[in-house]
Amino acid sequence: MNRIFSFSKCKNDLKPILSICIPCYKRINQVRNTLTSIYETNVEVSLVDYEVILSDNDPEREIEVLMDEFADKPNLFYYHTECEGFLNSYHVLTYAKGELLKLHNSQNLFRKGALRHLLDEIIQENTNKTLMFHTNGFLGNKTICKYDNFNDFMSALSYWSSWSGGFSIWKEDFDAIGKIELNELFPHTSVFLTQYAAQSFLIDDTPIYNVQRIAKRGGHNKFKAFTIDYPSLIMDSYMKGHISLNCKNSILKDICTQYLPTLLFNKYIVRIETFDATGYRENIKRYFSEYAYWVAWINVIFVPFRMIGRKCIRFWNTSLKQE
Repeated sequence: MNRIFSFSKCKNDLKPILSICIPCYKRINQVRNTLTSIYETNVEVSLVDYEVILSDNDPEREIEVLMDEFADKPNLFYYHTECEGFLNSYHVLTYAKGELLKLHNSQNLFRKGALRHLLDEIIQENTNKTLMFHTNGFLGNKTICKYDNFNDFMSALSYWSSWSGGFSIWKEDFDAIGKIELNELFPHTSVFLTQYAAQSFLIDDTPIYNVQRIAKRGGHNKFKAFTIDYPSLIMDSYMKGHISLNCKNSILKDICTQYLPTLLFNKYIVRIETFDATGYRENIKRYFSEYAYWVAWINVIFVPFRMIGRKCIRFWNTSLKQE
């Protein structure tokens, strides 16, 4: 289901370069660690250059006490937001006033130097208002690549365009959107896909975060999210002519052969995630081939080998740095 929303005015007068926008729902320890990584691990960055926005849609306001713990940080703002679930990823943006609005997952820790890296990049790309996406090394190339069209940009991103932690948008572009139809599970992607006409595009695969693992993650139907909701957004982008048929098909193929097998592996093989899978076998038929259900299961075999490969690459890169 999609919802219609329009932009609301911000409540503070700070004019920073960067707004770190963190939608929150409980997990107070993870949020505390994340704030610590921003303020203590990146202490060399001036507080006037950025702001941190906490948008909390927990009725019990569990994380509000962190405002007392970080009371000495004048650029930290807390808002209690009355919205459902993932729609908080949209609402948190409406409170921000930075030149660039950057969504940030509450469990991702900033590495040392990461904040300076982001600020330098914003300053460099400000003139062209480059549409930027940060993939944190997940693409495997750990490089910064530029594109001159949205189609090539989306092809390179593949299904990672769904990741809220990589999303950013210039405030002036966000303000210009006005009313927008939001997908309830991917509101940030709904916003992101409106930016197809940007002058330039950039994917930064530099590892800038360390992820705090959440034991037995679950809750919503993530299988439906990546067989119905997210593919529907990609299909809509294709139908509007913003991406090509090849790009659309490539993204769906990657979901079927890479993302869904990993989800299946984590839920049914190693049992480290508990996401709901109700309707999965029927849902996958809507946007994927008739054999997609079995293709995804066959590709589960390769998941542990990909994981080992990524660990070997990280070990190799670490060894090279130490030398």
